[in-house]
Amino acid sequence: MNCEYHRLRPKELVERRKTMPVAYLGLGVLEWHGFHNPLGLDGLKANGIALHLAERLGGVVMPPLYWGDNRQEIGELVFDPAASPWLPEGMEDHTGAIMAAMDADKTAYQADAARSRENGGWRLWQELVVHMLFQIQTLGFKLIVLVPGHYPLIGPLDQAVATYEQKGGVSEIFVLTDMMYSEDNDAGDHAAAFETSLMMAIAPELVKLDALDPDPSLTPIGVLGEDPRTSASQAFGEQILAKLVELAGERIQQTTN
Repeated sequence: MNCEYHRLRPKELVERRKTMPVAYLGLGVLEWHGFHNPLGLDGLKANGIALHLAERLGGVVMPPLYWGDNRQEIGELVFDPAASPWLPEGMEDHTGAIMAAMDADKTAYQADAARSRENGGWRLWQELVVHMLFQIQTLGFKLIVLVPGHYPLIGPLDQAVATYEQKGGVSEIFVLTDMMYSEDNDAGDHAAAFETSLMMAIAPELVKLDALDPDPSLTPIGVLGEDPRTSASQAFGEQILAKLVELAGERIQQTTN
């Protein structure tokens, strides 16, 4: 049976919710993820993980959220070392190359980032998430599994969850990040071997490794982490998904038994 809320008829929804009162919500943004990956990777990854979990553990997948984020924290801007001092030492500015590939104007992106900052940065996004959590609670789900696909979402998401609980939210919340693949919560990358492998497992038709320059001496534009040309694989992505199923399954069992 289909597990996506917006595709279910009322009777189907009730049946799935009674069997497993768990809702999954993928959270992403729209940003550069290299020449080889789709621009919606974060949301596609998060929603793909949610679907994978629901198909194996039961529950219902809510439509993912792509909008409302702080546009100052996207790949088109953060790959400038002047704007992101946390980038690896010696990494050159990739934003010019990204903008050329996007046929876009960097000043327009910077103006949008300033507008976002003036409007409270993550404020709007957090309000949207709190609103969504209450809506999902209203639908009768005991546990909401949140899957943030964009790593800068994690801090604002924790704050949104805290606000939801402070305002009387009663559904239990579990934030499942792909970083949990590692025992020290230190997995993940940006468009490199880890994220690319997950996409190869979730939607292999959307990944085109041959879109990257084959010259190993050239660093792929806007990619941060282990080289996907040599280290990404569908098998690795499936390995990550299996670990996430294990983690989510343990939490679901604790909540629903």
